[in-house]
Amino acid sequence: MVFYSCLMMLFLMFCFKCKAAKPTVESLKNGSMITVLQHCPNCGNNAFKWSSQPLMFGKFPAGNILLSFGVLVAGASISKVLLVFKHIGMAAHVRTFFRHQNDFILPSILKYWEESHNSVINKIKSVGNVTWSGDGRFDSMGHCAKYGLYTMLCSPLDKIVHFELIQVYGWHNAYKISQA
Repeated sequence: MVFYSCLMMLFLMFCFKCKAAKPTVESLKNGSMITVLQHCPNCGNNAFKWSSQPLMFGKFPAGNILLSFGVLVAGASISKVLLVFKHIGMAAHVRTFFRHQNDFILPSILKYWEESHNSVINKIKSVGNVTWSGDGRFDSMGHCAKYGLYTMLCSPLDKIVHFELIQVYGWHNAYKISQA
């Protein structure tokens, strides 16, 4: 983290192009990124522009997308994270988090999963005869058994090849399904 006042002191010292004293400085915020424009009377209309982060996909600050990714994979509550940001004076919005999640993060995770899954399937095809292991599990006693997870493992490759998350509408339905 860099404090705004310290950043401005740095850019107010001298022009980064011609080294002239006391240029004027303006800043623009875009989430976790700040862009500083330094104007110098000696340099004319050629302002020096500095950004604290690179852009991803041409227009999105990398830190904003990485922040959204970090919140998602940590399993954190976006409302709690935004409350922390609000208290330290950092700009962020819940709409931005969900837009990043829908437009970039989840499609990237899905693409990686599909490529990884296809790679494992191709390895299984090249091995020939394989040993399969499977396991199904509903939630433990005393908890809601609304969802069950069934997993298939290819033992020679030691890789999970497939899993299914199924919703059960009551324990008696789960019992009937398991008896079928």
